[in-house]
Amino acid sequence: MGEAVRIAFAVGYLGHNYSGSQVQPNVPTVQGCLEEALHRIGWCKHINHPVTLSSRTDAGVDARMNIGSFDLPRSIWESTGEKGFITAINDQLPVDISVWGAEQVDTDFRTRDAFSRTYYYRLQAMEGWSENDDEKLQKWCSLFVGEHDFRNFCRPQEGRSTVRNVLSCQPWLDSNNDVLGFSICAEGFVWNQVRRIASAFYRLSQGNISENHLIEALDKPDLTKDFGLADSDWLTLWAIQHSATPSLSERGQSHPPDILKAESSPTNRNYGLWADRARGEQNRLHQSEWLKQLSRF
Repeated sequence: MGEAVRIAFAVGYLGHNYSGSQVQPNVPTVQGCLEEALHRIGWCKHINHPVTLSSRTDAGVDARMNIGSFDLPRSIWESTGEKGFITAINDQLPVDISVWGAEQVDTDFRTRDAFSRTYYYRLQAMEGWSENDDEKLQKWCSLFVGEHDFRNFCRPQEGRSTVRNVLSCQPWLDSNNDVLGFSICAEGFVWNQVRRIASAFYRLSQGNISENHLIEALDKPDLTKDFGLADSDWLTLWAIQHSATPSLSERGQSHPPDILKAESSPTNRNYGLWADRARGEQNRLHQSEWLKQLSRF
């Protein structure tokens, strides 16, 4: 089919129906859906998993923006352009996955070489969360900024370093300056890092641990501490910044729109109903972002 070019694309998804972003046998995944869509169009074969993604997300985790890439014949890209490319793929994808941007990149482009990834965690949706002191949360967040060994805030993987550099961590507030959760940006993350930090914040808010416990866990990573693992439902991969995708990275820079409002979640049998409604709000938050990006065409 002639010379190939590499295409980077921005994709968002609702994670509830998927066993994570990375392809796995016999279960639905975001990468698997993307590759199946490309196969149905005739743009790739079922070999060697041609799609790569910048960030791997766990089952249940949403993404406003992840960056993927694959190789496409130049003639197809030149005939479709960005708009035709997006339309063709989205026509083959389920409604909870949306490609909303694309650009040609160098053939040696690697999605994993992004220089920052930003996540948001909705603490307010955790059962029993009631902390609304943004200054206190800011103090907790500041403990994690900088280079640390996050061994006590991850699920370690053999042969992989647990040292990461967090560029920023700050409270996420609604329009009334009430606490929704927190955002965290880093060059890269270790497995479960954000969810374990969220769980630590929850335990702090409940008075089960002190700030000194967090400081010790960061300063003395050889002393094992377990702060628990927060639910994946309230975690969103919000943005990816990559030097080789200037157009996508520029469009990815934004804060969440003012859709969510902070309110304490119930701690009784009504929590399940409340949480279901909260997930619907979160879905609309992400989908409104995809529609905003797609409205350019």
